[in-house]
Formats: sequence, C-alpha cells, structure tokens
Amino acid sequence: MTSPCVIDPDQEPWILARRFTNRLADALGDTLRDVVVVGSASLGDWRANSDIDLVCVVARGLDSRARDAVSPLHENSKHEYGHTIDAMYVTRDGLAKGPDTLRSVVASVAGTLHPESTDGPMNWATWLNIVQSGVRVPLAEDGAMTAVDPRSAGMPIEEETARDGAIRFSRANLDQYWRNRITLSEQIYLHNEAAHPVSTFEVEWMSLGPARLLATVLTGRIVSKSEGGELAADRFPEFRPHLTQVLDARRGADVTRTWSRGDLERSLDLARICVRLGAGG
Repeated sequence: MTSPCVIDPDQEPWILARRFTNRLADALGDTLRDVVVVGSASLGDWRANSDIDLVCVVARGLDSRARDAVSPLHENSKHEYGHTIDAMYVTRDGLAKGPDTLRSVVASVAGTLHPESTDGPMNWATWLNIVQSGVRVPLAEDGAMTAVDPRSAGMPIEEETARDGAIRFSRANLDQYWRNRITLSEQIYLHNEAAHPVSTFEVEWMSLGPARLLATVLTGRIVSKSEGGELAADRFPEFRPHLTQVLDARRGADVTRTWSRGDLERSLDLARICVRLGAGG
C-alpha cells in the first residue's frame, strides 16, 4: 500500500506549504486562524506534478479586500513555487456546519480565486480528509507541522458525520460525474475516426479516479489515487497488470511509457466496474 504521509519540514511539499502559509499570514493578519494541508500531500502520494491543497480556517468570511490580497498569491503560485497552491477559506462555524449547510465558500481552484465557490473542495471528502489525514501548518515561525487531531477543540468536525457524508458524496460523484466522463472518453478517444492520441493523463485519470472513490465507499477512508489503484488491483486481479503499469508511470518508474487505445479500454472497463459497484446501476 501507499506509504503514509511523512512530514519532513525541509522537503517539498512541506517547505512550500510553509512558505505559502507565511505569505497568507502576512496578507490576512489575525483573520487567519489555522491552515491544514489536505489532498495528495496529506495522503503520502504527492508527485512532482502535484498541486498543494489547503484548508484555511478564518475568523470571518473574506471581504473583497482580503480576497484581493490572497488572489494573486494563488494565481502566481505555479510560477513562484513550481506548483499550483489552492485553498478553501472557511470559518470554524462553517466547518462545524459541514458542506451540506454552507451555501458557498471562498476557494481557489486551479489558481483562480472564486468568491462564491459551490463545488471544488466544498464537499464531505475534504471534511473527512481533514480529520483522517490533514496536516497542520503552524502560523508561528518556530511551530512544527503536526497531524490533525480530530478530538481537538479547534477542529469542530465529527468524523462519523464526515465519513457518512464522504460515502454519499463518493457514490454521487461516481454516478453523476464519472458515468458521463466514461462516455466522453469513449467519444473522444475510441469512437471518433480521427481519435486523439491516448494521453498518460487520460489513462491515469480513468484508472485511478473512480477506483479511489470506490475505496471510500467500501472502506469509509479517503485514499490517494495510488492507494485507490492498489486496492483495485487487490480487489480485481484481472486488472493488476494494467494497474501496475499505470502506477509505475505515475511514480516515475516508467517515464518512457506510451499508451494505446487498448490501454484506455482497460481503464474504462475498470471505471465502469467502479461506477456499477459504487453508485449502483
């Protein structure tokens, strides 16, 4: 299985998260109360082309002045750090209410700040990621990065509630997004006479995206793309050779790998199974 998250403050992505947090603290002052790393970095699956995802707990909603202060930090992050750094800004009360009750949040998605985001990180998978594997970035210069303690009074999220919500979210995402995404991939790469060359991204996305959501449905855990693929290889041994190739390419062990339409067909076959088992139908 994928190695658990190791926090080495002198290595990426942690050194980048800390530098960015310092910039946020300068921009927001005492409005910024807490910063938590989620996503691939927190799940031990951060790669050279990965983004960094943050949840920023704020004392109050960000007004236009605060948004203007943080927007360029996200927009320029790819240029400054070599990685896009995105964040969701939410109050402690918002964390306690959960995404079903929140109407919207301020969030950066792919480097663009949205003042009223209703999707992106605003879902129960993010909430569960926080309490299961989130990593706190200290606001003090001499502070240490630590794993989130879900029992902490500063993190008002009930893990059982978040787990139930993440399972519902994963089922719905498999049904509403991935079912249609499979069809789109077929149309672009397989059914079109002038089909596009099959990209590494497409094979990896279709192989690992649905697999990680099925893992959440079956285990109640937020897992990385790589662990989702490992669990799928164990559950569906007929796909093990294919998934081994996908994971080797993801980890940089096979950088010269090229993909055929047959490879994508296997990815889509696995995706259909994950949708059927996870969403039903």
